[in-house]
Amino acid sequence: MVTIYEMTKQAEYQSSPKITQRLYRPLLLSAVSHSANRGVTLLEIIIVGVITGIIAAIGTPSLMAMLRGDEVKEGLDQIKLALQDAQKQAIRNSKKCTIIVRKKPGDDHFSLDITDPNDQSCLGGVDRELPESVDVVMNGTNLPGGVTFSFKGTTTETGTVVVQPKKGNGQKRCLVISSGLGIMRTGIYESSASDESIKGDNCKKLIEK
Repeated sequence: MVTIYEMTKQAEYQSSPKITQRLYRPLLLSAVSHSANRGVTLLEIIIVGVITGIIAAIGTPSLMAMLRGDEVKEGLDQIKLALQDAQKQAIRNSKKCTIIVRKKPGDDHFSLDITDPNDQSCLGGVDRELPESVDVVMNGTNLPGGVTFSFKGTTTETGTVVVQPKKGNGQKRCLVISSGLGIMRTGIYESSASDESIKGDNCKKLIEK
């Protein structure tokens, strides 16, 4: 970029006699070269650093919230898939299947499990370990003790499962299961609702955009 100083020198150079131009030319080239090679000043480095810090401070919380939201969705999807698979396996093998979501002794995260070690087929190939960053809250008829499907695929359990970030704020997702046919629906759980009283009415249908 040509500075005002350089433009002034060039104008003086062009309007001066030829003999003066010969003497003046080295000085003009020196001024242009110095301007082009002066490098970055400490003040400019500080300004860039401050701007970078501000951008990072604004963007990091949003990024973390997005990552927590993805893990919450993954956890709920695992639970839903496990329940659906157990329901199918119960009908296919003409036996009951019980799926439970709990923390195993010594674990800091929730896992999908079965109450009968002999019924491993009830879970099929579902990933049993939920993301470590999520917490699970359940409420309903016998729901904390597991969901049991009969050989017909029906269940007597009814209730709501809420998956939420273990730390920090973030979107909560939910699954509501109905007794009888075991119909399941998922949605977004109202963030203002209390965790002490989980209700299916607070599980709002997710509208995909």
